[in-house]
Amino acid sequence: MSSSQHLNLFQRLYSGHHSWLRAWLERKLRCRFNAEDIAQETFLRLLRRGGLEQVVEPRALLTTTATRLIIDDSRRREIERAYTEAYLAQHGGDNAPSAESVAAAVQAIRQLADVIERLPVRAGQAFLMSTFDGMTHREIADALRVSESAVKQYVARALLACHDVLAQARADGAMA
Repeated sequence: MSSSQHLNLFQRLYSGHHSWLRAWLERKLRCRFNAEDIAQETFLRLLRRGGLEQVVEPRALLTTTATRLIIDDSRRREIERAYTEAYLAQHGGDNAPSAESVAAAVQAIRQLADVIERLPVRAGQAFLMSTFDGMTHREIADALRVSESAVKQYVARALLACHDVLAQARADGAMA
């Protein structure tokens, strides 16, 4: 499919369903601003993804993609909250981090989330299942229907990618 055909399909999807998706998200999130952000990110992800000519149920695709983005956003916020709590516990409540330090740490966290998102799908899933869901490699292998060895490789790949981001953040002074 040519890029102009892909763009045409995307424009039809957007114009036909953007208002509906935003309204659905507003009901779900109870926040117009978050709904607009998630709707925009949903369409952006679909634009990058390709394969729109195979979409039979566009609203199902939109709600699934948006729901995954909501989960990603929730995890990201949880990481930010956990980092802030850990920092305060380590440095004491009296020595609250500077606004610059918090902004740099949040930027590093966003870079981590971006790195995880750019991983191959199974590598990202395995890493998130291991890190946030506390699943064992065996449980992840069963869930993804791959070998335990493949899960170890996926998680290692994700850890290396995250390590690179954190090393750069430390070099930039974002993390103490």
